[in-house]
Amino acid sequence: MNKKQIIVLVFFITVSLFGQHGNNDFEEYINYQKEPTIGNLIKTIEYYNAQLEGDSEYIAHLMLAHIFQNEFQKNMNILDDNLDSLSTRNKFSYANLLLDIEQFEKSIMIYDKLNENFPKWSCPWRHKGEALLKMERYEEAEIATIKAIEVREDHFDAYVQLAAIQKELSKYEEALRSLEKGLSYHSSDPKEEISDKEVEKLHNELLELIENSSSN
Repeated sequence: MNKKQIIVLVFFITVSLFGQHGNNDFEEYINYQKEPTIGNLIKTIEYYNAQLEGDSEYIAHLMLAHIFQNEFQKNMNILDDNLDSLSTRNKFSYANLLLDIEQFEKSIMIYDKLNENFPKWSCPWRHKGEALLKMERYEEAEIATIKAIEVREDHFDAYVQLAAIQKELSKYEEALRSLEKGLSYHSSDPKEEISDKEVEKLHNELLELIENSSSN
């Protein structure tokens, strides 16, 4: 049994013990667990929302967190079990969700399939590069991100990501060129996911790294 399973087990034992002793703070949650229908879900959320400004405020936050975690995991399990039935766009969205919650390996498996079936679609290449970057698999991340740019030359976010990867690989001059080329497409990409502050910070870091490396 892993750490997460132990924490969940301890929580449910605690909830059950409180429920047996008539603690109303947990009663709605126990009823929802016994019959997790949409009606009971809404009723339970409304109940704990109403407690957020009372004496049971923090218990209410705790119970709402567990409710949403339960529902999140239930829906993730459904998506995982029915992955082959998802539309292409839904598969991409699911992979992005896995990326957001740091399930990188699972997200990469889906991006790989999308790359295989739709090699001219830039976004799965770019997002796979992001997952690989966060796993510190920099060489693979660079390859995936370059592929995103080859497929779509004006993919601004991909250039910024490539510069960040190349910085990690100590390719400072190359990273600066990647970033500056990306900036030429700044206004043409309506789906930019990176803020100007992040770009400016990266640009300044690269300039400083290049200056330091040339002076050594």
